[in-house]
Amino acid sequence: MDHKNIQLQPWPKEGLERVESCPICGEVDRTLLYEGLTDKVFFCAPGQWSLYSCPTCGCTYLDPRPTPATIAIAYSAYYTHEEVNDVPKGRLGLFKRRLRNGYLNARYQTHLRPTWGMGRWIAPFLPQKRWVDEGVRHLPTTGKPGVLVDIGCGNGQFLRTALQLGWQAWGVDLDPKAVETAQKTGATVIQGAFPDTGLPSGHFDIVTLSHVIEHVHDPLAALREAFRVLKPGGRIWLATPNLESFGHARFGSNWRGLEPPRHLVLFTGHGMEKAMINAGFANIEYKPCPMQASGYYQNSLRISRGEDPFDGRASTLPLALRLEAVVADLRAVANPSRSETIVMMAIRPNANIG
Repeated sequence: MDHKNIQLQPWPKEGLERVESCPICGEVDRTLLYEGLTDKVFFCAPGQWSLYSCPTCGCTYLDPRPTPATIAIAYSAYYTHEEVNDVPKGRLGLFKRRLRNGYLNARYQTHLRPTWGMGRWIAPFLPQKRWVDEGVRHLPTTGKPGVLVDIGCGNGQFLRTALQLGWQAWGVDLDPKAVETAQKTGATVIQGAFPDTGLPSGHFDIVTLSHVIEHVHDPLAALREAFRVLKPGGRIWLATPNLESFGHARFGSNWRGLEPPRHLVLFTGHGMEKAMINAGFANIEYKPCPMQASGYYQNSLRISRGEDPFDGRASTLPLALRLEAVVADLRAVANPSRSETIVMMAIRPNANIG
């Protein structure tokens, strides 16, 4: 069977569950945002899907949706978990790596190689700085590195970076192949679900969730699990697609961030804040999002045309859309609530605070 026609087949009826209220705030009132959605990203999930919008918190959710027991069907052609090839390509790649390492060495008092000392002065003025900061997940630059855990760690790319910056790094992933690959970084990596991670309570200084929360059946339980494993005063860092982005406004049901049925719940900034507060977190802070509009726009254009969004031979952005994406990124600098991704940090309060 042509893999692009798999979505025309129904999802197994016994593998569906109803969602009677908003998973974030419990509101039962809702409006239909999109219907007839199919897997136009990896072309491996059968079924058509309806996405509903909550009028109270602004989040959206699939109803019905795959059960936890059958959701793996939607990941049969998902990202591979091969080891990361970290060798820079060509002279430009080597120059960028030296620039990046020079910047990180100055910020974190590390000795990454290859490096160029001028990177500490040049990188802060380049748009790529946002990518570098997001790549290290805005780890603190003051104080002694502590213990962190990356939940949904995949192949361990971030764990390798955290180890290089002096952190004791743990990882959790459901996929045994991902766990096996990530363990090669030298980090402590365990196979576990989310929210049932099996991690020790109050053990970590930082928990990171990079594009994980939207895949979870119970996001509130997941955030409470992150709260549980953090030390008092510890921090959570997360990134998730932003429903209020310029890209979603532009492409609607073809926006790359929707990705049904793997993305079960999608967030607005307000909805994410509400979820964080409900889980017990405080001091919620937006972090700068990398300039991602061009990538989201290109993938979304390909999705709108029925093309594989990751096929390098597929459509490229016409000049008008390239300019629109650049403008969207610049506007998002001034208004982070419209960026393609929500990047947020929060703190588990000390016991004497609450």
